[in-house]
Amino acid sequence: MNLQQHTQDLCVVGSVNVDTTFRLPHLPRPGETLMSLRKSVGAGGKGANQAVAAAALGSGVTFLSCVGEDREGIFLMDVLQARGVPVTNVRVVSGAATGTATILVDPGGENVIIVDQGANAHVRAEDVELYLGTANPAVVMSQLEIDLDSVLAAAKCSKGIFILNPAPMPANSTDLSEILAFTDIIVPNRAELGRLANTQTPITMSDVDHCVAQLDFAGQVVVTLGSDGVAVYASRKAGGALLVPPVEVESVDTSGAGDAFCGALGHGLAAGLDLLTAVSRANSFAAWSTTIYGAQIIGYGTQSA
Repeated sequence: MNLQQHTQDLCVVGSVNVDTTFRLPHLPRPGETLMSLRKSVGAGGKGANQAVAAAALGSGVTFLSCVGEDREGIFLMDVLQARGVPVTNVRVVSGAATGTATILVDPGGENVIIVDQGANAHVRAEDVELYLGTANPAVVMSQLEIDLDSVLAAAKCSKGIFILNPAPMPANSTDLSEILAFTDIIVPNRAELGRLANTQTPITMSDVDHCVAQLDFAGQVVVTLGSDGVAVYASRKAGGALLVPPVEVESVDTSGAGDAFCGALGHGLAAGLDLLTAVSRANSFAAWSTTIYGAQIIGYGTQSA
């Protein structure tokens, strides 16, 4: 892979998938078969979604990822370029299938997602090290749809702010301990926070406080709470959360909302905003993203998050 080596605002190291979305009358129960109300196929993957969100807001984005040598890979490369994300650092892996995801969405916008890693398993730590060894992005961001050694390389080699979106969580949360040692900001949702703290999913703010207090992590914690807003632990002290209230919108699809939030957060921090301001603007952007179908931001124009 011929890695570009120039400074960008934001570097995203992560996954890119072809998403197949089924709109359903409700999410299926065990053993239940449902007829789809609508099917759509589009670009997704947590890394790509975050990169596209930041690009939509005006960030210069570098995206390190992999696709297969197949039609799906060509499709994703075309979509990324059309949405303002250069593909110079997206490697085409011979013999691998492009990553895919199946998304089930109910009428209220709630979703269930199944991911097949595919070529995303081939994102290499050495490529991450090579790029970040010479580039100096203000923010580096990663997630967990790629192998953990590549995420660790991104965390270790980042010279600016490193943001980890710990999704999907691995079976053993201790696998993240070394990565967290090099992480500045983690952005979990409720379920991911519970897994990180080795406890049940927190329900109340007291539960969230307790989970954050249990973390073996010295950085800042930003917990996305869905319709309850966002809790910001700038100093990681239990009970010290700053609450960003929810933004009321008519949601049609929440898939990708967390990624929109992360991309907008990275954009804001790269632009020099303080954490609370960047979170507040990212919260508004993520809420807006639920008013459109699909996991990637299309048509946001030049509005500022």
